[in-house]
Amino acid sequence: MVSRGISADVTTYNSMIHGHCVHAQQEEARRYFDEMMDRGISPDTVTFNILIDSHCKDGMTEDAWGLFELMVKINIKPDQITYNSMMDGLCLVGRLQDAVKLFGSMLDRGLEPSQLNYNVLIDGYCKNRKLDEAMQLFKKMKQNGLKPTIFTYSILLRGLYRDRRVRAAKNLFNEMQTFGLSLNEVTYATLLDGLCKNGKIDEAVDLFGSLETTGNLINIFMYNILIHGLFQAGKLEDARKLFDKIPRNGLLPDVVTYNTMIKGFVRNNMLLEANSLIIEMEEKGCLRDARAYDTIINGFLVAKENAKALYFLRKMLVRNFAPSDSAICLLLKTLSEHELKNL
Repeated sequence: MVSRGISADVTTYNSMIHGHCVHAQQEEARRYFDEMMDRGISPDTVTFNILIDSHCKDGMTEDAWGLFELMVKINIKPDQITYNSMMDGLCLVGRLQDAVKLFGSMLDRGLEPSQLNYNVLIDGYCKNRKLDEAMQLFKKMKQNGLKPTIFTYSILLRGLYRDRRVRAAKNLFNEMQTFGLSLNEVTYATLLDGLCKNGKIDEAVDLFGSLETTGNLINIFMYNILIHGLFQAGKLEDARKLFDKIPRNGLLPDVVTYNTMIKGFVRNNMLLEANSLIIEMEEKGCLRDARAYDTIINGFLVAKENAKALYFLRKMLVRNFAPSDSAICLLLKTLSEHELKNL
């Protein structure tokens, strides 16, 4: 373009800036931003939105805030997307109160918050265990004529279950159904996880069963949640049966599924079963991290079967996996000096 005498405009620079941001090349993106300013090409809202969003996602919140302030200084009006990115960035680094103030400043500047703006702040409140504030903002959202999305409800359900407000979560779920919202996999996974973590395993099993009849909503993530919940509730056989059903329903266990099963077997001193699953993981190419090895090594050490623990430790080291700190401590505590020397 330059060699042909074609002048770059704001759209051209935005494309270059966006491309570098996508590849996490923040310095290059800022270089093009500075260059356009030096050439007298005024950035627009899109330019700042690209940079602010990218900086926030990379944890560079102070740089993003500097861009936000520059935007206001040069009389470029932030839009709802700008506020959304900046609020999300502030929440990610724990600056919830700054996000709240920024949300309030939208109205002062004559900009009505969107559903996305409400969702970001509701999520921020939930993650900081401020459920009352989250519910108040949810109420305000509806009062202002904005219809909550399935994402809004999923955020609140996760927060309520995390705070053990099971009754409030049930009421919210009923409200969702009253409004006729179509629940998706994320919402159902949130419900399953919340029920399992609050000791409502029978309700979780019933919900999972009702989903199985529809078929298309069940995914491996939901299986992982329920298998973990069944082990936590001491329902070993139910967990094993559910694991065995996975291939019959056209799905494949992933590394999380295997790790959950192995951990459950080890905790219940079912080491032969755990050993078999390790072998199965290897055969199916699922043994991609150290967690499974850590789990079974710990199990054999606790059961005082040091030879088997050492066998898996050597296999782990051959694959360049490092044992966790807890596994190393247990090895040092359990193994004899002779066994440690022969590693």
